[in-house]
Amino acid sequence: MPILLLFIFLCCASGAHAQGAQSQNMAPGGVSESSSVAAAPARLSTELPADLSVDLPDALPADLDATGRVDLYCLRRAYPQITGMVADAQGQWLVFADGRRVLYASANGQETSVGQQASGGRELEWVVNVRVSMAEPYPLEPERPETPLGVSPGRRRSYDLLQTLYGASPKAVGSHLVQARLLGQHLHLSPAAAQAMNRADAVLAPQAAYEPRLKTLLKMDGGFAWRRIAGENRLSPHAFGIAFDISPGIATYWRWSKLRPHPLQKSYPASIVAAFENEGFIWGGKWHEYDLMHFEYRPEIICKARVLLGQEHMPGSDAPAQPAVRTTSPASAISAANPAPKPAASPAGLPQSENAGAATAP
Repeated sequence: MPILLLFIFLCCASGAHAQGAQSQNMAPGGVSESSSVAAAPARLSTELPADLSVDLPDALPADLDATGRVDLYCLRRAYPQITGMVADAQGQWLVFADGRRVLYASANGQETSVGQQASGGRELEWVVNVRVSMAEPYPLEPERPETPLGVSPGRRRSYDLLQTLYGASPKAVGSHLVQARLLGQHLHLSPAAAQAMNRADAVLAPQAAYEPRLKTLLKMDGGFAWRRIAGENRLSPHAFGIAFDISPGIATYWRWSKLRPHPLQKSYPASIVAAFENEGFIWGGKWHEYDLMHFEYRPEIICKARVLLGQEHMPGSDAPAQPAVRTTSPASAISAANPAPKPAASPAGLPQSENAGAATAP
């Protein structure tokens, strides 16, 4: 009998110890931290913090001027996969983390990218290297300056850069697209552009609820589409998943209207434009060849506009860059921003982007 009583006592003590140990491992909600239904680890965000500081690389081409330093700062701020810049006899090159390179500026002062120089024709005005694509100052809201012939900040693009960032084929671009939203409407964009649109939507949704007239100008018409620009031979930015159109029945396109300029270039609601500009989109209403429905994710251009206006300071700079002066002839600004760099003493034969070359239409 004493042995039996001792056995019962030991069993009870063991059970009480196990129950106490289990209660110590329980999460506040009653689920064990080691349980198979415990919450999964938080996913790392791919969004850039608004206060992110991007330092310039220690090793830069010796002949990189102040404009180049601002451009490189904003390019790395916008696209973290750009790690630096090197130079050779052909020019200055942006270097990507995976080893690819994209022409920033030609050594001979040629405005077009190496892969586009053989295409010829009027396209050369719009298919340019990275430096020229960023040369014309973009006017942030509430500024709505006049847009005489040739004034189209952001409409000149480096297709080498776009193809390296987003892909050079419908399959390559499409494989990375994610869903974005605007007032309950959905479309597909590149991940960074989609995140930017979602942030703009968070601002516009309550404004549209308070001011219903805004809803008529926020009707989604299209995002990603592998196609050419209407009336042109080059690919549309829609092909890279970085552009969207809203309310084309109201916000028209320059080829569809005889008005030069169009009244909506001045009267289009600033609240809509500012909400998208604040997230890295430029508006086609600030072009001579206006595209009032069109917004395009070009965060490097918005960043440069902020730096030039003193709204954003580059790390290591005690004073903001001097604001650029807009002229009625943007060609002079582009020319001034694209001097012929002196060849650096870097190894020759540096290849251009793996995705370089004239954009191929479907």
